[in-house]
Amino acid sequence: MEEDKDLTGPGRRSWLRWFLGLLCVLIVLPIVGAVALVTALTVQGEAPGFDKAAAQGIAYTPLKQIVPGPGLPADLEVMRSNNNLDVVRYGARWYLAFRTAPTHFASTKTRLVVLSSEDRSRWRKETEFQLMQSDLREPRFLVYKGKLFLYFFRGGSNPLEFAPQSIYATERTGDGTWTKPRAIFKPGYVVWRAKAHGGTAYMSVYYGAGIYTTKARAGEVRLLTSTDGYAWTPISDQPQVTEAGAEEAEFAFDDAGNLVATVRLEVQGALVCTASKDDLATWDRKFTPYKYDSALMFRHGEEFYVIARRNVAGAFNRRTVFLPMPLQRAWYLLRYSLTRKRTALYKVDVAAKRLTPLFDFPSKGDTAYAGIVPLDRHSYYVVNYSSPLGGPDWPWLGGQIAGSNLYECVLTFPGGRAD
Repeated sequence: MEEDKDLTGPGRRSWLRWFLGLLCVLIVLPIVGAVALVTALTVQGEAPGFDKAAAQGIAYTPLKQIVPGPGLPADLEVMRSNNNLDVVRYGARWYLAFRTAPTHFASTKTRLVVLSSEDRSRWRKETEFQLMQSDLREPRFLVYKGKLFLYFFRGGSNPLEFAPQSIYATERTGDGTWTKPRAIFKPGYVVWRAKAHGGTAYMSVYYGAGIYTTKARAGEVRLLTSTDGYAWTPISDQPQVTEAGAEEAEFAFDDAGNLVATVRLEVQGALVCTASKDDLATWDRKFTPYKYDSALMFRHGEEFYVIARRNVAGAFNRRTVFLPMPLQRAWYLLRYSLTRKRTALYKVDVAAKRLTPLFDFPSKGDTAYAGIVPLDRHSYYVVNYSSPLGGPDWPWLGGQIAGSNLYECVLTFPGGRAD
């Protein structure tokens, strides 16, 4: 385990965290609970408009819980909230990285755990990371030039704020051996996805400090490139997306090298984007009032698909024009936290820059942050997280507090066999 010590007054910070936590329990949570109850009783879900024709022949195996689960090492301790994951095949083994913490929110107890397996049934512990009593999120694998990299970002310790510090990189150097994580790129940025294409490594990042605000603060989504996995350079001087609240830029390439992407807009909705192979720095984009949180984009044949969170209550942006914009955004954020969520499979209409939902995976509460690995020409190994499938259908905030587990399945397209 790699651990750095924080020597900047833990006693004072611990007392302050205890006080704020008590204040939250006594004042904030009852108010939020009352609002959540009213919202749950009054907000109705809209018809999702699933495209049953496009979903024809796509199937998935019954979901199997793997974290916590009997296939984990006996001495591995996980906490109530297991989420933020990635999975990859490297050499003869499978690798799974995930965050474990008391809740979805920032915590000094957070650990990033890395497991590996030969058969996806029995997992062994490779390593785990804790850094400076800080929250850790967004683990992202990258196989590049024969090496296996893992990226993640270090956040803050206050559960009531989003405070990204730095992106870190570590590399597997041997059996169960990983290098000490080192900070890369610039402070304040968050890694979202790393992929290799055409001999170049690409990484999407966004500037995360202050992003959870009702103000129209310009966003900053960037596409970076690297030739060694450590030194990352922006593809252009200007960001690719600057709309307010821009984050979580998920992307994939077609055979010609053209780019397709989705961008979550924290206070607005989302963007569906495209870029020519001749100018990857310039993203053509189309706005949608629906949010596609924690998006994972992949290609099957010539088609693009996305696995992302779906809001059962419908669009994020309700176009409540009679309210001033800051109040609109505050209401949207509150409403979004207090309504139910699912993990859905979407198909991308690249020409129209539109995502169409095909179906929901079994999921509820705090859910959607998938990892995927191709098994063959038709089938994919998928890992996702969700609040316990046998438990209450919490609104999102309830699930974030109650906790979540990791589940696996095999997703199969026509021509394949789900087994």
